[in-house]
Amino acid sequence: MFGKTQRRKRENNSDENPMPSSEPKIAPEEIVKIESIKQKFLDSTDIIFNEVIIDENRKLNVVFVDGMVNSEIIDNFVLKPLIQETILKEAKTEKDIIDLIMLGTVYHCQRKLRDKLTDCYHDLLIGSLVLIFENSEKAVTFETKGFERRAVSEPTNENVLKGSKESFVEVLRINTALIRRRIPSSDLIISQLQMGRRTDTAVSVIYLEGIANKSIVEETKKRLNSVDIDGISSLGIIEACLRGRKYSLFPQALYTERTDKFCGNVLEGRIGIIADGFPLAIIVPVDINSFLQAPEDYAQNYFYSSMYRMMRYISALVSLVLPAFYVSITTFHPEMIPTKLAMAIIASKEGVPFPSYIEVLLMLGAFEVLLEAGMRLPKSVGQAVSIVGALVVGQAAISAKILSPGVVIIIAAAGITGFVIPSQDFSNTIRVCRLILVVCSITSGLYGVSIGSIVILYHLCDLEVLGVPYLSPFVSNEGKGMLNDTIIRKLWLKQKERPSNIYPEDSIRQR
Repeated sequence: MFGKTQRRKRENNSDENPMPSSEPKIAPEEIVKIESIKQKFLDSTDIIFNEVIIDENRKLNVVFVDGMVNSEIIDNFVLKPLIQETILKEAKTEKDIIDLIMLGTVYHCQRKLRDKLTDCYHDLLIGSLVLIFENSEKAVTFETKGFERRAVSEPTNENVLKGSKESFVEVLRINTALIRRRIPSSDLIISQLQMGRRTDTAVSVIYLEGIANKSIVEETKKRLNSVDIDGISSLGIIEACLRGRKYSLFPQALYTERTDKFCGNVLEGRIGIIADGFPLAIIVPVDINSFLQAPEDYAQNYFYSSMYRMMRYISALVSLVLPAFYVSITTFHPEMIPTKLAMAIIASKEGVPFPSYIEVLLMLGAFEVLLEAGMRLPKSVGQAVSIVGALVVGQAAISAKILSPGVVIIIAAAGITGFVIPSQDFSNTIRVCRLILVVCSITSGLYGVSIGSIVILYHLCDLEVLGVPYLSPFVSNEGKGMLNDTIIRKLWLKQKERPSNIYPEDSIRQR
């Protein structure tokens, strides 16, 4: 009696709470149907729909994007075995045919079974072939990309003196292959995620497991996944979500088109990010030293590398403060100028109707206009416009007594020293801060320059990128500062540790 009662209770419970199905239920609008795909792309003339007859009783639909697929792969490795393989014709149901296709009856190895329309749309629009059976609610997609792509070539924006001449291209898988070839390690992780509701752009996060800090990797992925936007039209969108201070003028990610520079940073313990459709890569986390180093520093004698690094730091400082310092001493503190130099400046300004600060502002504006013009014009014309334009404008302004020769020399020196900086983003920041300091010098002389410099320095001390302090090479607790592969480059045999400021899991580089 007790057993029957318990059995009856179990039966009632099973009726009230049936076991959940092992397969998740698919919404009606997500069910794979050829009619739904045709309706979706009704007005798109580049979406091709074809029917293929397997035997007298069965046919399937083939869908692909014209211009994005390789027709030879489709004909020889997908359609040909579908029509000729007798085992497919002997299959009783379309489910059996799909199972045979997934087991390898069709020669193409990159195949996926899809049971949702959104997955079919994604595969179709990135260059895959979609096979849909009439009486089945599943589809099989084959990767058959065959669109035109640019070959791997030399970097166009980063000159290579000693190093690899390979640069990234616009195709994600070619870029990951270049990286994998340079770092053939099982610890190299290439994690992919999709960004953009409309574009569904593939973005790869690349790092070395066991070297890159896990918390920084997780924080990077978290920030990328938190972006809810229609599409990724620029890598600046990806950089923006990784920035610690959204409104900071200073760059918080390093851009590169060089594969050797990218892989070198990954080996140090940093994280690389590349996106489909962009021939550039992003490297995080970074510090101020990252923007003042060049890959060639490690390809030549340590003495020359250290000398050039010192020159870059000094040039960045000169480019930042020289115009503001000139305005300050000529406008507010003329007593600081040596007598002979003061007499020369006064003589050169004879007949010039503007004060020094107006001259500096005019020359800075002309310099920026020439830079922008040289950048926007074709390369064959742009360089000539930048060089000849600067010479012509400067000489004409001096001859017409609009500007004094001293101002032209000061602005030219500030501009040329700014070009020494390897990173274009950091150079642009120096130019903006230079203008800010000039405005400070106009209002308060050297006091204004000092206050402006202190504010900039305070901001740099407070700035962090994914938890890494911006000035960490120089303010580390270890007290190594300049000797820790920053301004001074060590001998290769002495560089036994990775940069400690990015908190690598494995700090030993060589033993």
